[in-house]
Parts: sequence; structure tokens; C-alpha cells
Amino acid sequence: MKKRILWLGLSFLLVASLVLASCGPGEEEEEEEEEEEEEEEEEEETAVGGPQYGGTLTVGLAFLFSQTDPPSPDIADGGRLQLDWLYPIQESPLSGDFVTYGPRGTGEFAWQLRGNNPRKFMKGQLLESWEISEEKVVWHVRQGIYWQGRDVMESRELVADDFVAWLLYFREAPGGVSFKSYTGDIYATDRYTLEIEFSDGYNVMLMYEVTFEDRAHIFPPEIQGSSRWEDQVGTGPFMFKEYVVGSHMAYERNPIWWDTAIIDGVEYELPFVNKVVVPIIPDVATQIAALRTGKIDWHEQIPAVYWPSLLETAPGILSAKGVAAGGASVILNNTIAPFNDVDVRRAMMIGTDIEKFIQLIGVNIPLPIDWNPYYPPDTSWYKPLVEWPEDVQLLYEYNPTLAKQMLKDAGYPDGFSIDLVSQTLPAALDRSAMIKDQWAKIGVEVNIRAVDGATFSELTYNQTYGEALMRGIETADPVVLLVRWLRTDAILNWPMYSNPEVDELADLALVEKDFDEQMRLTKEAMLIMMPEAPLVSLDPNIDGHFWWPWLKNYYGERNVGDYTNPWPILAHIWIDQDLKLDMGY
Repeated sequence: MKKRILWLGLSFLLVASLVLASCGPGEEEEEEEEEEEEEEEEEEETAVGGPQYGGTLTVGLAFLFSQTDPPSPDIADGGRLQLDWLYPIQESPLSGDFVTYGPRGTGEFAWQLRGNNPRKFMKGQLLESWEISEEKVVWHVRQGIYWQGRDVMESRELVADDFVAWLLYFREAPGGVSFKSYTGDIYATDRYTLEIEFSDGYNVMLMYEVTFEDRAHIFPPEIQGSSRWEDQVGTGPFMFKEYVVGSHMAYERNPIWWDTAIIDGVEYELPFVNKVVVPIIPDVATQIAALRTGKIDWHEQIPAVYWPSLLETAPGILSAKGVAAGGASVILNNTIAPFNDVDVRRAMMIGTDIEKFIQLIGVNIPLPIDWNPYYPPDTSWYKPLVEWPEDVQLLYEYNPTLAKQMLKDAGYPDGFSIDLVSQTLPAALDRSAMIKDQWAKIGVEVNIRAVDGATFSELTYNQTYGEALMRGIETADPVVLLVRWLRTDAILNWPMYSNPEVDELADLALVEKDFDEQMRLTKEAMLIMMPEAPLVSLDPNIDGHFWWPWLKNYYGERNVGDYTNPWPILAHIWIDQDLKLDMGY
């Protein structure tokens, strides 16, 4: 293909200032910053109407900065809420294969949801291949991938020793406690091969925690311990350009990124856009205004309350909406009366009008009542409610008369009184008030105990909340759900649910290497757990992401990682500048 040299004079206006200026009079404008730079870039000549290189992609992210330092294993949770901002730069061993299995491929999975991606649809990103045995995992590094050249280090090839250094660093940091508990020696056997030994036999969590989980982003040993954004180096599609506190984060195209796209039989180097800007806009209404006026091209996790007005006031805008991972629930303390009685727990679920909570969301899209623990969009293990035994289906049929009789049969003819701990957030208090009203009809008096966020976390993690807790739960990777949520000793087992049969199945799933067998074991465990109603599921989380039609080679995908990572997808996007102008933007 022919290539040409572009000499670009770039001027950059702080995007956040433009956004704020567009949203109302009297808002302060920041000065325009201009910079002239020579940039040598190889651009493929394409046919008219085909992919175009260049331009700036402006992205709206759901999580804003809660801390100014980059995410790091040195933080216990990895700096989870900041990870969105690091993914453009750094990559993971595995990633979702949205090209093969998504809308542009077989259509088996939409890649539109956060919180879970079926393992059978994952592929190697930085890894070419891997082998798993009872004693160890062998990783083969994809050859020809290079670290970005920055001030902190020169560009060089990614090799097995880099993985070893990262894994050892991660294991000894606060964020690597779980990984450390089941791993032994880690070493390279040649330039592109490394081995990770298990300390006590195979553990399925390894191929999750350090391959595509939120914190599994690989950085070179040269920047270990760095707390500056300017030092962040990776192998990803974009490189750090600048971070202006309270204004924006900017990235520039990585000209040596390894991945490519095949469009109409032609292979193209990626990414297409020269630059990405992520405005930092704390106010949600201002974020929506920026999207509506075309200042933002693509935005994730738009709150449902804004969907109708956005679709009405932004003609032509596109969207994808549906069920996300997790949702709201009432956690019942399975270890103390009255909820240590399974019949009482079943009565509470039958005495809860779950449909009313789903209607409270106020969106005109179909939402499942049976979103927990199964994740409806995940066809690898979702089982429709109608296929479950009758004693499970009964739990989802609102019947306060039956619930009251069940409580009487369980020894509570006059009902009982409980405390329900809730955060002071309006949505949590609204749900708590609805529960109080519904459960009063079956003779249960609910005293709402509203607490601040810090107290709520302390009561939750110390499991000292009393009888009941209003909180969100996850419905993630099936095996992770089984191991982290349902085992007796699971760290996220808020209800303190315990069943030896479920524990045994969780232990088997933990060491099972065959995906289909893992799913069978998981389903068997759910068949035991679900009739015992350790909690009461209310309304599911929902997601809606929006974009403008001038974004081409994009099919509505949103996440190829664990909780959220859209960046490999966004790297495939090119901007139809003519269409953008035709639409008046």
C-alpha cells in the first residue's frame, strides 16, 4: 500500500472548557492552548467512503477521578475506579474476541455489558497461547509487540521476563493477596515463554485474576512503583499525552501498536484516530449536554433517567441498552433468627413484589426478573426461569397471602420486627421504603437504619449489619460467583450462606480445567442454592451507552474485559468527518 508523510499543525482547545461553555451562560472559559508539533505518521490511502485516519475521538467515561495517581497493584483494590483511564495505555494477557464472536462476526455475544464476559469467547491479547496442567500454567507471549517509547524508557520488545517481573511485583503488592495464595515459582524458560507454578494444585482463579480481571494490565519493570501519569507506559493502542487536573485526560495514537483490522478484505493498521480526549465532568447533566451537542462522540453508562430526553433532543444519536451485571437486593443474615430458617427466607422472597422494583427503573426495555444469580446475556450458563424446578419458580411469584401463611407455619403467626441497614443514597432509601411497605403486608415490621458510606462498608465487610442489608450484588463470571460469593468462607458472602454440598461443588469447579464441566458444576450448585433463598433479588442494573453515527466500524460493543474495558473496541473506530459536518457538528 502507498504511504505518505503528513506534517500536522495541531491546535488543542481544552475539551472540558468547551463542554462547560456550551451548557449555559456565565460559565468560565479557559484559555486556548496551542501547540505546534511535527508528527510523522504513516497513513494508508483508502478508497472514497472507506476508513479514514486522523481526527480526535472524545470519550465520556462513567468513573471520574477519585484520586489523581494512576492505578497500581500497590493499592489494595488496584485503584479500580481509575482503571478506565489506564486501559488505553496498558493491555492484558487475554481480551474478549469481539471481532470473531460479536456483531461483526458470528453474533454469538454482543459485548455490550459490563461485569462479565464468557470465558469461551476470550482470546489471547498479549499472549499467543497457553497450556494448563495440574502443576502449572505455561504462557507463550505474542511476538512482535513493543513497549511504547517514552521519556522513562526506550521502546523495546515485550518478552517473557516482563511478564515475570509484573507477576512477581503484583503478587507481593496489596492487590495480589489472592494470587499469592495459590502460586509458587514464576520464571521464564525462553524469550517468549514463562511458567507459573501452583503451590497446591490447579486453581481456576489464575486464568481470571491475572489475565483479564480489572487489575490485569501489564506494565514494564522500568516503571514499577511509579505514581506519575507521565511515566505510564504500555503496549496499548494509545499513549499518554497529558492530564490536566479537573479538565481532561488526553492520549495520542501509538504508531507501533501491534493489532490490525480487516475491513472489506483489506488489512489496516490501528488505531485510526490520532488522538483521544476524555473530559473530566463531574456533573452528570453537563456530561449529557456535551453528548447531546456532539462535543462527546461516545459515552458509556448513561443513567436511565436521561435516556428519553437524550433520544428526543439529539436526533440521529445511537444507543445500546440492556441488563448489566448485578443489581439491588436485600441481604438476609442466614446465621441468625429469623433468617436462619430457610422457610422464612423463602417467605420473604415470595412476599416481595419484584416486578414493582423493576418498574421503578422506568425504562421501556425488557428486563428479566430472574437476573440473579444467572446473567441472562451469558448464554454459556443462563437457564430461563421456566426451566427451573417449581420450588424455584414459586419464589418469583408475588403472593403475600402465601408468604404470611408460610411465616405462620414457621412459627411466626404475628410476624416479627427487623432492622434493615441502608446507605443514605436516595435510591437505596427508596428501595428500603418499598420493602418496608411490602413486608408490612405479611406482618414484618422493618426499621430502616440509614448510615453513611463509611459505616455501611464497615458493617458489610465485618458482617455486623444485623438481620438485613440493602445493597448491590454482582452476577459475574459463573465460577467467580460460585467461589467468591457462595462458598461458606467466600470473602463476598454477605448473607453468610453455608451449604456443604455447594462448598464441595465450588471446590471441584475451582480445580476443573474444562469449561463445559465448570458450567455443569456451577449449574448444579445453583440448583441447590436457589431454593434456599439466601437473599431477595430486587431490580437488575441496566446499562445504556450512546454514540453518534459518524463513528464507523463500530457495532455497539462496549466491554472486552472484566468490569469494563472498551479501548480495544474504540481503537477500531474511524470518524466520518463528512457525515459529522452534514449532521451540523
